[in-house]
Amino acid sequence: MAAFSTKGLTVWLQQKPGSSPAPVTATAFTNAKPSKVTVSASDFAKFKAGDLVEVNGTGMKSLDGRAFTVGSPASNQFALVGSDASGETAAATTGTVTNYEADMVEFCVASIEYAQQAAQAISVGTTCDPTAQIAGEPQAGTVSVTGFQDYAKEGFIEFMRAVNDQQPRILEIRLPPEATETGKGVVLFPSATATGFGETWTVGQAAGFTGEFTLGTKPVWLLESTPLLMADDTGNDERREAEAYA
Repeated sequence: MAAFSTKGLTVWLQQKPGSSPAPVTATAFTNAKPSKVTVSASDFAKFKAGDLVEVNGTGMKSLDGRAFTVGSPASNQFALVGSDASGETAAATTGTVTNYEADMVEFCVASIEYAQQAAQAISVGTTCDPTAQIAGEPQAGTVSVTGFQDYAKEGFIEFMRAVNDQQPRILEIRLPPEATETGKGVVLFPSATATGFGETWTVGQAAGFTGEFTLGTKPVWLLESTPLLMADDTGNDERREAEAYA
């Protein structure tokens, strides 16, 4: 891979309430990296590569309540891109997968910037050393956006809803094809709450807006890489189709 431009980059925002189908019951989740999900033949057609899904009810801490993207489906099974369940003691035979792809609307912006907030130092001063400090936990950060109002655009309308209802939403950046070796990559902000908004009208210029999302959790980079050989949980070699960076 090499440096890339933003040409072809898109931004997507979750609708609330959305139109996602009901959670799909899966028959297996492997304790591997990435975890692979098996669903029934009738449910298999509900998933395609790149779909954004959430897992629940497996009893696996590395999967439950987390969002992933779907790897290339085959034979009623697909990988959860970005997952790592290799530390789980056993595979799961129950759980659900909810496909949020139907909920996502394109949010047209002129710029988007992620910033992780520095950890605040914690004072542990005593009479022996009043200035003593220890490092605090870094905050998840913020995402700032700028753009131009279009009151008819579904994405802008949803952003305005987000500003008003203050409910956390999934915010997703889909990277351009040249950003990864396989042409697939996502930066996922699983819990983004719109906490700032402003509009500007300047004579002779396009009307613009600024916005800010406060993140409840750290972002996740879901980048598909060239397949590598690795050992699965049975000791056999398998093809790894995705790697995540968080």
